[in-house]
Amino acid sequence: MAVFDQLAERYQGEHGSNPFQSALIERINRLLPSGTSVLDLGCGTGIPTAKILSETDHRVIGVDISTGMLRLAREQVPDAEFVHADFTELPDDFGGFEAVTAFFSLLMLSRADIERTLDKVAGWLKPGGYFGIGMVNFDGDGLPFDFLGVPVTVSGYLKDDLAALLEAHGFAVVSIETVEFTPPAGAPESQIFALAQRPD
Repeated sequence: MAVFDQLAERYQGEHGSNPFQSALIERINRLLPSGTSVLDLGCGTGIPTAKILSETDHRVIGVDISTGMLRLAREQVPDAEFVHADFTELPDDFGGFEAVTAFFSLLMLSRADIERTLDKVAGWLKPGGYFGIGMVNFDGDGLPFDFLGVPVTVSGYLKDDLAALLEAHGFAVVSIETVEFTPPAGAPESQIFALAQRPD
C-alpha cells in the first residue's frame, strides 16, 4: 500500500513501542513452545512483533503489502521471513501455524474483508493455536480517517462486538481488554487487545 511506503519510518516512531501490544506478544511467546511457527499479518516494520518472537526462537513469517515497511522489517529483523503480499489474498492452504497475529492491520479493511480474513485465520491456525489481535475501539465500516497526515479508510468494532465477532468465526476468546494508548506525537486512542484460541 503506497500510503505506508511513505510512512514506514514515521509509523515505527509513533507506533513501534506500544507497551500493550508488546505485553500481548510476550504473553503469546510464553504460551508457545520454542521453535513454533507464527504468522504476522500486516507485519509493518517488524517492530515489535516479529522481533520479539524471532529472538525467542520462533519461526516468524510476516506479510505486508507495503514495500517500504518490508524494507525496514528485513533490515531490522533478519531472522524472520517477510512476504510481500496482500494478506487478504493469501490462499486458504497458506500453512499451519501455532499462532497468528494482526496488530492494527485489520483496520484498513472493510468489515466484510475482516470477516473473510478471520475465516482464513481460523483455517491457518493449528488446533489449539492462538490469535493475537489489536484494533482501535470504535464502531464503523470504511470510514474516512486522517492517519499521520494521509487519508485512509478504516473499520472497527467496540470491544463487546469484537468479542462476539471472534466467537462467531470459531474462536474462543481467552482475554479482551480496552486500553488508552498515546503515541509520542499524537492524541490518546482507545485500543482493544484480544487473545483468542482455535479450539482443539
